[in-house]
Amino acid sequence: MPLLAKSEFVGLEQVTHLATGGEAPWLRSHDQATARMGALKSGGMAGREQLFAVYERAKSRVAHMLGVNPSRVAFLGHSSEGLNQAVKAVSWRAGDNVVFADLEYPSSIYPAALLREIGVEARVLRTRDHYLSLDELARLVDRRTRLVLVSQVSYLTGQRVDLARCAAIARASGAWLAVDATHALGAVPVPGELCDFVVSSCYKWLFATHGVGVFAYDPARVGEIVPATIGWHSVLHRGGLDDPLKMPFRPDASRLEAGNPNFLGLFVLDNALAVHERLDRRAVTDYVLDLSGELREGLVERGYAVITPAPREERAGNVCFLEPHAQDLAERLARQGVLVWGGEGRIRVSTHIYNDREDVRRLLDVLDSLRTQDARARA
Repeated sequence: MPLLAKSEFVGLEQVTHLATGGEAPWLRSHDQATARMGALKSGGMAGREQLFAVYERAKSRVAHMLGVNPSRVAFLGHSSEGLNQAVKAVSWRAGDNVVFADLEYPSSIYPAALLREIGVEARVLRTRDHYLSLDELARLVDRRTRLVLVSQVSYLTGQRVDLARCAAIARASGAWLAVDATHALGAVPVPGELCDFVVSSCYKWLFATHGVGVFAYDPARVGEIVPATIGWHSVLHRGGLDDPLKMPFRPDASRLEAGNPNFLGLFVLDNALAVHERLDRRAVTDYVLDLSGELREGLVERGYAVITPAPREERAGNVCFLEPHAQDLAERLARQGVLVWGGEGRIRVSTHIYNDREDVRRLLDVLDSLRTQDARARA
């Protein structure tokens, strides 16, 4: 039995949803959460105070999942904004370098690539056999490395890296570690205390929606960073007409939130986090790893070129295999009621806590059927 019943989600009656890594299904209870937000929105300034109360509660819940103090957490528009903030927090000098692997998501690569305009070297680890070797990553880090960028779980391969090792690699040279936890948070533990910066989208494994991204940082290591974008919410109070240029920044991560937060998205996030809090986190991790392991084994037995590592400690909920016609195969699966992600030469299958062994069996059966059809067409 899944840890969350499929009936708690919208639209899962007729499909096998194995696409959380791309787009998670919508919790039915989100409809009530958004209605509550709408009622408070109509309540004037008293209603706004309660909107901010939910914002604070959601921040505490996220901080608890990351194992950090809520004062370290900000809600930005998306994880891409957080990664840009992390890159801009560094006082770069010509001759410095930033280190990351070629498998990283573009939101990590692009802000780092722009640093070349100021003489900063973007050191790209060319991975072999679709595997990120932390030994090889460590060899690229030196005394001029200022930032190491990693995804805790790869969107392309499903590999999960050891963040303790990543932190040790960065700190041995005095560099900072920035982590994209988008494909981890909600499925496997994210040790936020190991990260100098950590970001996550909320519309995947957390079951929330778009327009809200988690950003957290460690002020003890990186200091009180200057916001990349500044607005009224960044400061404690206005200087008023007598001193309109006065800008006393908020003492915590909320200084990074330039204006009103996305209350609608935060009501959805808060509701999703409340659902997660009903569950034992160790049980969630064990369930996700058990199911993804069974899926991986079934794909390997059928001869698919699985690139997700086998060890439990090196994977999470994504299982990926190489497929030259990935988008076409994903569309064929969808026509059979099986939802996955296909792109960049691979299929990504995501198992989460609403999935079960029947979902895995259904995917494998449909893959078998499609292979048989293709063999007959070639005969």
